[in-house]
Amino acid sequence: MDVLATGLAILGGVTGLSGFIVSIRAERRATRADRRAAAADVRAVRAEEEGKRARQRELWTEVIGAAQDLTGAVVVYQDLRPLLVRLRIARTELVDGIQDAHCKQLGEWMAVDHVVLAKLFDSTMRKIEGQDCTLEQLEQAHRPAHGWVAAFVVNLRIMRQLEPGPEAERQIEELLAAAHQAHEHLDGDNLRMQDVV
Repeated sequence: MDVLATGLAILGGVTGLSGFIVSIRAERRATRADRRAAAADVRAVRAEEEGKRARQRELWTEVIGAAQDLTGAVVVYQDLRPLLVRLRIARTELVDGIQDAHCKQLGEWMAVDHVVLAKLFDSTMRKIEGQDCTLEQLEQAHRPAHGWVAAFVVNLRIMRQLEPGPEAERQIEELLAAAHQAHEHLDGDNLRMQDVV
């Protein structure tokens, strides 16, 4: 009997040991699965953030494209209203697409800049209206508006490269101040801000 009891005890010990080994292996597999799941979660978050950044870059690019259409526009030869509407729509989509606390003044910058641009083209049109202008006179009359558009495009390209944060906020504040200053300078014109916005 002692032999049988000893044999059963050894068999029970082996069974318990094998159960313990199986549970350790299962725990290791579960730990590896947890690590893989955590890594997949990190990849998914990164992919979502990259997708968001790509969409924001795309929105900046759309505004740049709409602004570049105005770079060489001549008010005598074409109706600028469709180009200004396209630019305003692209600006609105940009402001709506970038929801960041550091970009809270982006909408105001876009609105004031749009008014300044419209005023510059309106002023250009009034300067040359009813005149028989040479090409040089046309270029001279368009220089303020084209210069503003060119500077705006450069600023957009800089902003497209910045991640939303304190640096972007500082840049927007500076650009907004410059736009307000230009707007005040042009305030003597008949075009009011509410006529354009």
